[in-house]
Amino acid sequence: MKIAFLIQDVTTAGGTERTTCCLANEMARQGNEVSIVSVFHEAEVPCYALDERIRLVFISDEHYGLDLSMFARVTLISKQVKAVKSSSELREADVVISQKILASVLARVAKLAPKTFACEHYKYGMYNAAVRFVRNRLYRAFRGLVTLTDNDRRAFLAHGVQRVHVIENMVSICPLPYEGSSSKRILAVGRLDKQKGYDLLLEAMSKLSWEAFPEWQVDVFGDGPERESLLQQSKSLGLDNRITFHPFVKTIEEEYARHAFLVMSSRFEGFPMVLLEAAASGLPIVSFDCKEGPRALLQNGGGLLVKAEDTRALADAMRLMMTDDRLRDRCARETKQVVADYTPDAIYRKWIKLFNNN
Repeated sequence: MKIAFLIQDVTTAGGTERTTCCLANEMARQGNEVSIVSVFHEAEVPCYALDERIRLVFISDEHYGLDLSMFARVTLISKQVKAVKSSSELREADVVISQKILASVLARVAKLAPKTFACEHYKYGMYNAAVRFVRNRLYRAFRGLVTLTDNDRRAFLAHGVQRVHVIENMVSICPLPYEGSSSKRILAVGRLDKQKGYDLLLEAMSKLSWEAFPEWQVDVFGDGPERESLLQQSKSLGLDNRITFHPFVKTIEEEYARHAFLVMSSRFEGFPMVLLEAAASGLPIVSFDCKEGPRALLQNGGGLLVKAEDTRALADAMRLMMTDDRLRDRCARETKQVVADYTPDAIYRKWIKLFNNN
């Protein structure tokens, strides 16, 4: 089968880009002819490894980003329609998978929608009413829409989008042997923006009596627009000697393997790949019970869920995980149940079933 992915920029570091590369790799490994068509590219190669059998095509060398005005972005996107229409990878594919709304807009305008499955990686209510209206009208033209959660599927169906299917993301790392059972370091991973709630994590940390935990430290891995404000907040709360903000690393599996547990302080999630990766690595988890994702992943164990945005509850859960070795060991064992349904082969079979039945 010829399968083509259409994505805004496969070279950036993010969950959608990692998911695209992992799914493309598995589809190539299973014997399909796979291409990735990236509309833009800030770098020369993808941030995540690609199977050598995958054909990678860049449409435009122009810069696209939120630093441009809305008019400039719309103009730049409209210039790519002709290239998308003429792409042999897209034109000759049996199936096209468009990743997020910009790629889906281009697929629709280029008249690829009848053979395209659009993928929505964000929760339904993330955008304002105007964007949701346009998005709902857009997705009605596609061969199908794929969401990450059943809640999002129901929301799209309720707003007139037909042929909506749920396929979760797959485990996207090759876990290393877990060695963090005796570690005194806590891990947090993700982009430094409001969604990920690192300001809430700092508030929770300020409620802990750190003199009782002289050896414990928190490591945050990620880049983003709130780095300076978070550094200032950390300093004002007197936490500079307890938390370190590290830049994004490609070898995050090494960090999963050597930390005591993961903490997730997100205000909301779509399908939290960080939790899935941590569980695949055998890492216990403490997380806000935010919408969406954490409850679905941790319903059979593997960690502690606390009320969303309740920093006192998050601090109490962190304290419990730090002090109870048996709890950490039990959660580490339970993580095997978390990842069973998200192996590359299991997710691949869901996609092939979708192609064959629709």
